[in-house]
Amino acid sequence: MSLALAAAVAVSSVGDDATHSDAIRFVDVAQAAGIDFRHESGRTGALRLPEIIGAGVAIFDFDGDGRMDVYLVQGGPLPGAGVETTARADRLYRNVGEPGEMRFEDWTAPAGLTPGDYGMGVATGDIDNDGDTDVFRTALGRNRLLINDGGRFLDVTDAAGIVADEWSISASFADVDGDGLLDLYIANYLAYDMASPACQADGQPRYCPPSHYVAAPDRLYRNLDGLTFEDVSIASGIATPGVVAHAAMGVAAADFDGDGRADFFVANDGSANALWMNRGGSFEDFAFGAGVAVNADGDAEAGMGVVVADVDADGDSDVFLTHDVAESNTLYVNEGLPEPMFLDQSVHAGVAAGSLPFTGFGTGAFDFDSDGDLDLFVANGPIAGFRPGSLAPTSLHNLLLMNTGAGRFQSASRISDEDTSRGAAFGDLDNDGDIDVVVANNNGPARLYRNDGGAGNWLGIAVRGSRGQRNAIGALVWRVPFPELRRVHTDGSYASANDPRIVFGLGGEDQPQHVRVRWPDGSEHTFGPLPINRYHVLRPQ
Repeated sequence: MSLALAAAVAVSSVGDDATHSDAIRFVDVAQAAGIDFRHESGRTGALRLPEIIGAGVAIFDFDGDGRMDVYLVQGGPLPGAGVETTARADRLYRNVGEPGEMRFEDWTAPAGLTPGDYGMGVATGDIDNDGDTDVFRTALGRNRLLINDGGRFLDVTDAAGIVADEWSISASFADVDGDGLLDLYIANYLAYDMASPACQADGQPRYCPPSHYVAAPDRLYRNLDGLTFEDVSIASGIATPGVVAHAAMGVAAADFDGDGRADFFVANDGSANALWMNRGGSFEDFAFGAGVAVNADGDAEAGMGVVVADVDADGDSDVFLTHDVAESNTLYVNEGLPEPMFLDQSVHAGVAAGSLPFTGFGTGAFDFDSDGDLDLFVANGPIAGFRPGSLAPTSLHNLLLMNTGAGRFQSASRISDEDTSRGAAFGDLDNDGDIDVVVANNNGPARLYRNDGGAGNWLGIAVRGSRGQRNAIGALVWRVPFPELRRVHTDGSYASANDPRIVFGLGGEDQPQHVRVRWPDGSEHTFGPLPINRYHVLRPQ
């Protein structure tokens, strides 16, 4: 099948509030492009919670050829479920397409990937600054650190000193101490026992809610030398013995107070979110002080996915969270104060009411239509059985929310496929200047949504560090003279990792552009004029 025939209609408008929907077109080309992955949840009918939680996906350039590749996390048989089946490896798809083309080859075996414990999520980063992107895989069981040795992955978990084997979902690489090495935050979920029976409601078995279990504390590992890590969870204040932990699902790193240090926002499931402010050697949870622990009504929500992005184009980082059905998705708008302060603007921004029928997981902020505003994508998928008498559907549409200016959104379109979506990763897979989406579906096929709607001009930026960390994670980029901020990162969404490059939508602007970069060490440089409709690699001068 040719790519043009892969899917006739991939998006449909939502009511009369759709704006510019003719400019938005996402087409599922997974099968036609060579991505034939199907997630296996290991369901046995015993209603074990892990089987409805995963899984994640990563978009990154594993072989350094300038084309983004796709890594999909596999579940498989649940440990201790009493079902003897063959464990399956995650799948790595190498991008072999020409510019403007999507074509992938299964590169799992050549890359040295082997089966691991029941997989959940993935994080990416160059931990040893050798120019190759490495992988951290979260799991129900043993997490794995896979170092990239010239395109082949080696399991160095034990040698690196990463011993945590809690039920982990998301993770984030960030340089927390400014030494030029990426450290690792692991968002842990629950202390789960596979022998736990299903819960009962109205005499019927149900999946037990997360509140039925004890939460597992998160972990922070400090990168010592590019090859070994030290567990500083307790020393840093991230974990405190004897203090009740929170069930974490999503995590993203950003500098929320402008002091040059990486902070962490953690989306917790059914309890207050955490905003770990980096105080230089230790962390303080400032979520309540910053107004992001609970929603505007004072309620803790079921936090799943997280996006940190400047959605209102005022020069600071806002936070968008996805939540469970009957809980609206939440947009916390940054007030731009020296000590971070946010306001829950979900209703005002138009992201609340339309999300109530959905359970959101993976999410990302990017410019669908190249008009200069960051739009939102939400991957939805139900978790049935928590509520007595629940008639929740088994699949849902994913949503596209268009930014109409200054951080206000309208439901422009929805993906016509109905799936049980979990992780979502965002990146330019065909190097044509618009962002494509890969969605990992629980117990179902992966989707690769090619963005065919971006007709405007664009400017692509790939930032490289000459000192310290190679990919300059945490660098900030502005298009001169405008205030809107872009961050260099791979984390966020849900259990997933993203293309680290930055794409500015220019709409009808057709002149070369200037950009200003603030490097992780605080130095700044302005570059330009830069020709448009291409990617530029920027390094410190």
